[in-house]
Amino acid sequence: MTIFVGGVHGAGKTFATRPACQRLGLVHATASQLIAEERGLVTWGASKLVSDVDQNQTALVSAVKRICESGVTLVVDGHFVLRRAPGNHEKLPIDVFRALACSSILLIRSPVPVLLERLQLRQDTSWSEVELTEFSKAEDNHGAEVASALGIPLKVLDSPHAQEVEDWLRKLTQKLPASR
Repeated sequence: MTIFVGGVHGAGKTFATRPACQRLGLVHATASQLIAEERGLVTWGASKLVSDVDQNQTALVSAVKRICESGVTLVVDGHFVLRRAPGNHEKLPIDVFRALACSSILLIRSPVPVLLERLQLRQDTSWSEVELTEFSKAEDNHGAEVASALGIPLKVLDSPHAQEVEDWLRKLTQKLPASR
């Protein structure tokens, strides 16, 4: 089973999800980590401009399938929309999320001023407030489209703490068979 945690860069996906997964004994990984491990290279930089989108998604699907073959619940945090260039945002195909065998989606959101501040702390000053607002809307909308197309639950949390994420993950995983 794969639970997908989406949200824009700096929304707090990993910050809130990693400790929740550790406490619940779930496997957590970022999409970028899995892609880098599978491909042996990184095709993006600090400005979050992504090249090789198709190859990266193929690598992500392969890594997720390999991990899930062991029967674990995998919580992957990543994106529904990628940044090809400033102002050029590309929605990932719904088939990618179908291939990831996503059973549910958690969308983490944060206010744009907070996102800008966090990105600047990461030495990424390539985002304008207008672009980040558009990117956030695209991420929200496409996350909802993916959930609807796959017929899976979508939970939206605004600026959550790890405990809120943990509570939601616990609720999801309690529905699993005991053999997980």
